[in-house]
Amino acid sequence: MVERLGLGIIPGAGWGAAEIRAIAREAEEASFDAIFTAEVNSDALATTQLMAEAARRIKVGTWIASIHMRHSYACAKAAALIADATGGRMILGLGVSHQPVNAALGAEMPAPLQALRRYTSEVTSWLRGEGPTTHLPQAPAPVPVPIYLATMTSPTVELAGELADGMMPFMWSAERVSRSKVWAARGRAKAAGRAPLVVAHGIPTFIGDDIGAMRDAARANLALFTTFPFYQQDVPRQRLCRGGGEGRSWRRWRLAERPAARRGLSYRSDFALPRPAGCVPRRRCRSADLIASDRRRGRAQGHPHLPPLSWRSAETAAAAFGPAANYHLVPLAYQPKLLAHA
Repeated sequence: MVERLGLGIIPGAGWGAAEIRAIAREAEEASFDAIFTAEVNSDALATTQLMAEAARRIKVGTWIASIHMRHSYACAKAAALIADATGGRMILGLGVSHQPVNAALGAEMPAPLQALRRYTSEVTSWLRGEGPTTHLPQAPAPVPVPIYLATMTSPTVELAGELADGMMPFMWSAERVSRSKVWAARGRAKAAGRAPLVVAHGIPTFIGDDIGAMRDAARANLALFTTFPFYQQDVPRQRLCRGGGEGRSWRRWRLAERPAARRGLSYRSDFALPRPAGCVPRRRCRSADLIASDRRRGRAQGHPHLPPLSWRSAETAAAAFGPAANYHLVPLAYQPKLLAHA
């Protein structure tokens, strides 16, 4: 199994173009295999182009580009151009985003799975050069553009197995990753001749010298997910909260749905963090023991997913996972990412 480490960034938290380029260069210098951007208050494809200009060797991509933000034709053409400019280093991650976000932007999502199927099929078709003539006949992308799909449920994993090159689960338990092999196999059975599905698992990881402060930051960041319907269903299903399932820990996690509770969340010592979240002392980032011990406990089944709020935080993360780290112990494949909010 190929095991690689990627860095996820959220430049919509106030970064400028120069800062995006700087972090891409530092991620490459720190021996990351890839750098990905979230589509949070930003244009993920434009950001990927900036990262591609700065990083000359590592892969670049979206985690994820929302299917509601651009026409499939425009998405395919932009991704093809970035892939051409990078010599095939572009990975196009696609997903449906979340209902509250889409509602704020005036985008409807009545049937997310069907919409993701249709959009992915359309992008794939445009990349092949298929489709009607517009001003000129369509042309295929000059280099392949691998497509990964955001996966929250077994139907989306099966869809990725059928239509995509990889899947992007986030904050999954080790047990969920293991079960997903069956779902992915069902999809791959409908797509004879495709290469094995790449699993790109993101795990939220918070790095700093003060472990207490990092736990507070984790609570404040991850509280956002309790407001998203997908995660309100998924967290108890996976038993991600310590103490398990629908019990007291899950109820504490859901306290963040209340606006007043959410505002004060960083001060709540009883807020239950989901199991895949990691609060990491900076000195341990250069040790393979961190990943190995989490694998033995079943807590981490993917590479760390770093949620920097500022580009300086991303700079710290890139330096912490520098060239001395033993990446070969990081399980699964590529990319990390977490939506980080101030």
